[in-house]
Amino acid sequence: MSSVIYYRFLHQKNKSIIHFDGTAISVFDLKRDIISQNNLGTGQDFNLRLYHAEQPDLEYELDNDVIPRSSYVLAKRSPASYKTGKFNNASRYVSGKPRLNRKVINTTNANASAAVNSMPTLPQLGEDASEEDKIKLMFENQSNVWAQTQDELAQHKMVYYKPTAAATAAGTGNKEDQPPPGYICYRCGKKDHWIKNCPTNNDPNFEGKKIMRTTGIPKSYLKTISKEEVEKNSGSFTTNDNGDVIDNDGNAILITDEGEYAIAMADSKTWMNYQTKLQNAAMKSKQEYESRLIGIVDKYNKPQFVDALSVTRKVLKPPIYTTPCCPDLSKLQKLANVYHNQDEIENVLIENDFHCPNCGKDDVYIDSLIHAESLEKELQEFIESKDAEIGMKDPSKRSLEDVANDENGVDAKKQKV
Repeated sequence: MSSVIYYRFLHQKNKSIIHFDGTAISVFDLKRDIISQNNLGTGQDFNLRLYHAEQPDLEYELDNDVIPRSSYVLAKRSPASYKTGKFNNASRYVSGKPRLNRKVINTTNANASAAVNSMPTLPQLGEDASEEDKIKLMFENQSNVWAQTQDELAQHKMVYYKPTAAATAAGTGNKEDQPPPGYICYRCGKKDHWIKNCPTNNDPNFEGKKIMRTTGIPKSYLKTISKEEVEKNSGSFTTNDNGDVIDNDGNAILITDEGEYAIAMADSKTWMNYQTKLQNAAMKSKQEYESRLIGIVDKYNKPQFVDALSVTRKVLKPPIYTTPCCPDLSKLQKLANVYHNQDEIENVLIENDFHCPNCGKDDVYIDSLIHAESLEKELQEFIESKDAEIGMKDPSKRSLEDVANDENGVDAKKQKV
């Protein structure tokens, strides 16, 4: 897939384009292509620098940095400098030899030499040694290495644990270390201590209870249960696969902000039915709105507002795009409109191997599409001016509850009539 990078020299006004394959290009390859495209010679008398277009002071310093496609960079030529060596110019981009980082190489060699020097010198055997001698030498070498390791460990500084004031206060039961109101110990389910001070921490036979809080659930949907019933009557409450404490009916046990146990009484089946009704009402309202809108568009003869790529006739919705080869209605050939929804035109280009669906031109890529901002503004003004004729508002800009209430009101009026 062919991609592009836009660049401009600081003394130029117009942008230039570099074509490459892939989704990104390295700084090294981009500099090489810029030098080649502008015929700048061998690069021995200048140095080429690249900067971010959004931040002109920020330079792409490393040749291995990757620049994504469709980016815009600034290029600058500066005189070559020979103070730090012969590689401080642009000749390496022409020859294709990247710069070597001498500091990294020297540091790596130094570390390797230090590691070799720190290794103990182990005795070696000749080629005529027997198998028993080799095994014996192996155990001796292991002992020597372990002895050296023990000597190194003996020089390390010991770090002893010093308990903090908070830990000391927790151990002595200081009143200032009491948890705030509403805090619940998620190990035992009580609220008079922190979880770090839970009395069951040292009990190996204690089985913790995973009890969730009632955050977000209205109090009218909660049924309070006594602590004695939950903590003592183990036959009525069990634990499911997720570790939640449930009753015989499968209801999860919750903890309120006051530290009391409760059960959520909401009916999940009723809730799902309610959500289904909301979705159906929203879908019905959306279809009705689109049907009225397409009727208004046909009435006033506005074909530029209809997406020609959609299976069913629909009015365009922002963002609206057109291909660079067919920028306006004067280029109509195969289609009835050159303006399309973003999802529709992108899918058609991918399925047709990036050929324009209107004129058939090839190599029409997604990042080259033109945003039709003027048509979006014209469409928005048209819809607002015909709001009274449409007779309803756009359901996509309203909540599901409001749409459902309007649908119920319309149905009630129809029944009365």
